Amino acid sequence: MMHSRRTQTLRYFLLFSFSIFFIVPFGYAIYTSLLSKADIGHLVLPSQWTFENYKDIFQTSDILIWYKNSIIVTFGILIGNLFVNTTAAYSLARINYRGRGVVFFLVIGMMMVPYQVMIIPIFSMIVDLKWLNSYQGLIIPFLFQGFLVFLMRQFFLTVPKELEEAAEVDGLSKIGIFYRIMLPLSKGAIGTQIIFSFTGTWNSFVWPVTLVNDSRWYVMTVGLNTLKNRYFEWPNLTMTGVVLLTLPIIIVFLMFQRHMVQGIATTGLKG
Repeated sequence: MMHSRRTQTLRYFLLFSFSIFFIVPFGYAIYTSLLSKADIGHLVLPSQWTFENYKDIFQTSDILIWYKNSIIVTFGILIGNLFVNTTAAYSLARINYRGRGVVFFLVIGMMMVPYQVMIIPIFSMIVDLKWLNSYQGLIIPFLFQGFLVFLMRQFFLTVPKELEEAAEVDGLSKIGIFYRIMLPLSKGAIGTQIIFSFTGTWNSFVWPVTLVNDSRWYVMTVGLNTLKNRYFEWPNLTMTGVVLLTLPIIIVFLMFQRHMVQGIATTGLKG
């Protein structure tokens, strides 16, 4: 009993210690964003903090446009991922058809190809389609995510076949089984998929900065990069942008954290 308590105490201590590495940088960003220009580089009391930086960044930049673009692109990709990845994973896990193994092999193969290798051919196709500086150019190439297909497939493999067989006896089709049985059971895995898809898209920089050269189409990451170049001597304004960029990720994570833990715990490596 004593050994178990010591082990648990050590585990919590290690988790707390690791969490410091993630909490301190964001805490520093929040603190710096509340400093006036005269207080930069100094340790000041909360009574001297100010929200003027947030007011200034909204008045002197196009951050509302960047936010709008990021929201549209992120939710466009997220909704596409939930539909494409989940249905593809269901077909790979529960439907027998010729070539299924080859399709799954291709999905796994795509996970092994570095993202940077695919940028040039994707960019060439986007140029041919005249999708530069457009939402479709930012969204459509990323509606499919190999890792998330693999994640959902592994979950669907853990669902007992008896549930599917009973549903077929009751007259449900494969589509009916998917919507009425599989989806309600996969809330944890879907929550995990939402977190991965949202954070990956919201934080993406390489593809948006490659595709977009018009400031009206900047997403938050690209816009804040220009903000950093403009206000490099005022870290308080730069950190204000960092806080505004990070807050949506924290909110989404807190909303789906329980589902993510459940999804990771229940998604095995079967198959």
